[in-house]
Amino acid sequence: MAKNITALLQKGNLTPKERFLLIVANEVSEERDGKSILTEADKHALSEGWTPKDNNEVREYNRYHEGWRLAGFAELDAQTIFLSIKAEYFRQSIIKSHLIFHPIYKNTRNLIERLEKIKVVDIKEAIEITEKQRAVKLKDGFDFDYAVFNLAMELLGDKDRAKLEEARDEDIIIDETTITDETKIADLLAGKTELTKEAKEKLAELVGKHSTNNYTKESQLYYDYAGIPLYEVAERFLKDKGVKFSDSKDKVIGRAGRVAMEMTGRDTLDKAEKLKDILEDYARDNKTTIEAILKGACLKWLDEDLLKQHPPLVLSHKELFNKWLKTKAEAKETLEKLIAKGELKIQGETRQDRTITGESLYNLKSDYEFVKDFKKQVDEYEANAGRVYADNDPEQKGDNLDVELLITNKGETGELDITSMFGLTIKQLKNKFETTQFIRETEKDGEIILDIDEDYKKVFKETRESIINGYARLLAFEEIFKKLSKIYEADLTFKINGWLKEVSYFIDRHNEALSYATGQKLHGGDDSEGSKEAQSWLIKHRGVSKTKDDLFIDKEKIKPNKDDERYGVRMSGIERYYKELAKIFDKEF
Repeated sequence: MAKNITALLQKGNLTPKERFLLIVANEVSEERDGKSILTEADKHALSEGWTPKDNNEVREYNRYHEGWRLAGFAELDAQTIFLSIKAEYFRQSIIKSHLIFHPIYKNTRNLIERLEKIKVVDIKEAIEITEKQRAVKLKDGFDFDYAVFNLAMELLGDKDRAKLEEARDEDIIIDETTITDETKIADLLAGKTELTKEAKEKLAELVGKHSTNNYTKESQLYYDYAGIPLYEVAERFLKDKGVKFSDSKDKVIGRAGRVAMEMTGRDTLDKAEKLKDILEDYARDNKTTIEAILKGACLKWLDEDLLKQHPPLVLSHKELFNKWLKTKAEAKETLEKLIAKGELKIQGETRQDRTITGESLYNLKSDYEFVKDFKKQVDEYEANAGRVYADNDPEQKGDNLDVELLITNKGETGELDITSMFGLTIKQLKNKFETTQFIRETEKDGEIILDIDEDYKKVFKETRESIINGYARLLAFEEIFKKLSKIYEADLTFKINGWLKEVSYFIDRHNEALSYATGQKLHGGDDSEGSKEAQSWLIKHRGVSKTKDDLFIDKEKIKPNKDDERYGVRMSGIERYYKELAKIFDKEF
């Protein structure tokens, strides 16, 4: 209450309004906090232990009493509406659970379809297909430079190899490309600790070109060039230009981390992706390219302290890097000698496409690990290798190579024997799975449309409308209790606010289920800024399906609804409360 309760109790000659406000304050305190602010004697004195002076005091007391009585009925009706919404929300439970797990069900359905497409072969066909794939692997051979790198890493020894890998950031792997980039910087330094102006120009150009994927021709900022993170070059450029952007604190994963995360299906949007989008807009608006932007920004940074912040291996680990170069030279010399002896054979006319023939490498009598790995790869059947081999050799048919093989009995026409254990299992699994699913996907005009079987959709639509209408009515009741709170000088909204909060949660879960089903929300995500950005990136790059009907609920568009007679409630509508309370309190309400 606005006035001090103790002071009012000590006042003695209370007005009827003050008496009733004290009674209301006590009831609110008991219901909300479980504490009474009045004694039994106080309660008796306020209600029964006094005599009104005249009819005016009687009318005033009765006015607040009647308003309070109506408030009680209004609260009961609001609670009834809330409980009705709650029942409708739980009525959705089965449908929501199927929506939430639809991506998993969809993946399961795809796996069942893949099982149906396993190539059924007898033992003779299996051997033929395996030998055909083996022949392609041998024909492809082994890149000479990659062989030099593998042999050099092996000759370097475990201890120095571990040091070389630790010399770089944990997100950067030491591979052939990394070492090649490091070697280019070492050549540009030419034994010095600083680059010449001409060398800076060349390095900046290399960094700029590194931002474009050679195959897709798309820009990529999650790569590094010899330890120089491209996203940092982009970040410095934007800051110098005064371009504002959200500085996400998400860890920026390097190439190895990104590949690993993609392989495990846990893609994440890092700062590099965000900066790339901003740079693309900037480049378009200023008629330039990301490659040119990064070249200029890198050149500027090289004039400052780039190589001090991200020193190449030739500067940070000079002795180790020189040892690597020496070992690499030894590895190359070793392979050249084997070629000279005829133990290894080379195919390819230019230095860039020198390839060791697969046959010669497979037949090489050697204990080198990369040779053993190559032989193992040749001898092992790869079910998913067909597309690669078919692209390299048009004469090879992908469907003869890129398949999982099922060696079993065939039917009369060459198909899977339906009476086989595998055939019976697939049939039962498919039938069982399909009969339990009521969410379907169809493709229309290049878009994936998600729909729910009619009976379930009817229930989902009905419950959606009930939740929307109920929420609108609760908002109308909230307005009533806000007005009454001012009149009775006590917070009378705490119950209605609690119900509204819970219904708001129901709506969020309703929308969340649809978001999971359509791919707009990822399983295992959270509400952090980084997670939201990750979801936005995946939506942008992977696309989402759409619901056939608009089944989401836009909370912000729901407005208070006084007219609830059409919903069949026992009273004549929320509007009645507005009218009767306005009649009782006049301008106060």
